[in-house]
Amino acid sequence: MTHISLSCGFEAEVDETAVNDMEFLDALNQMQNGDATGLSTVCDILLQKEDKKRLYDACRNEKGRATVDAVGAQLTELLGQLVSKKK
Repeated sequence: MTHISLSCGFEAEVDETAVNDMEFLDALNQMQNGDATGLSTVCDILLQKEDKKRLYDACRNEKGRATVDAVGAQLTELLGQLVSKKK
């Protein structure tokens, strides 16, 4: 497990081996092909259920929405940290 601390204030322990999962790769591929539902699958694979909710809460805007753009940006940051800590 790897401790992750994101710029939005979210912190969690993430299983770094999840990035070597074929379903994770499939979800990333969905996202690259314009299917934003892959983002939710990536969250499900990387985070515990309660952590996913906390991430969404940390990404909420002034209208109370956890936007796709905000969550996507934080997941990009999370993946960057996993890669850098793996080295």
